[in-house]
Amino acid sequence: MTPAHPMMLADIQGTYAPESRAVDMEFLCVVAGKHVWSVHVDLHILDDGGNLIDAANIAALAALSTFWRPECTVGGDDGQQVTVHDPEVRDPLPLTIHHMPIAVTFAYFGEGNIVVLDPTYKEEAVMGGRMAAIVNSNGDVCAIQKAGGEGLMSSVTMQCLRIASVKAADITSKIKKAVSNPLRLMTSRGAHVLIWFPTKFKSKHAYDVK
Repeated sequence: MTPAHPMMLADIQGTYAPESRAVDMEFLCVVAGKHVWSVHVDLHILDDGGNLIDAANIAALAALSTFWRPECTVGGDDGQQVTVHDPEVRDPLPLTIHHMPIAVTFAYFGEGNIVVLDPTYKEEAVMGGRMAAIVNSNGDVCAIQKAGGEGLMSSVTMQCLRIASVKAADITSKIKKAVSNPLRLMTSRGAHVLIWFPTKFKSKHAYDVK
């Protein structure tokens, strides 16, 4: 079993799509049916020590949590003229995030009776399969991704979802804490933010599923 494929990462990041309702889409609308803001999250992977999916998920959520768009107004004779204001003139507006879809990845071994949360690179190399549960802090399941590998019993899947719900609440709290009091480099009224995360999100637990 190989480490996370780029397509798997793309699928996980797709949970921020309109269907998940994690991001306030109306906030990005300027003129209905004509002008909208487009937000892109680019992930640059520098190293892979295992469980790249969860690490990329945390990085993307942290980036979205610190995104600010310029203020704009609509006017003109036809009511369609858009004016984008400089940050020095009007304060930028923060993106509204209704909930955070947290990816919690499990590796399973043997016949699926041993499940490891947050697998390392070496564990990924010998695992029988991987399942990523995307859950928010309310316990809502946004998505489940399982790309190949051996099958899992429904009881095992449900136990993983219960564990993922607890971890999602913990990770959400840590993300919010990190972005609320980071080391920031910010213009007086601008939106350029440099974030330093002092919190170590990595945690490891092995679960023997009966």
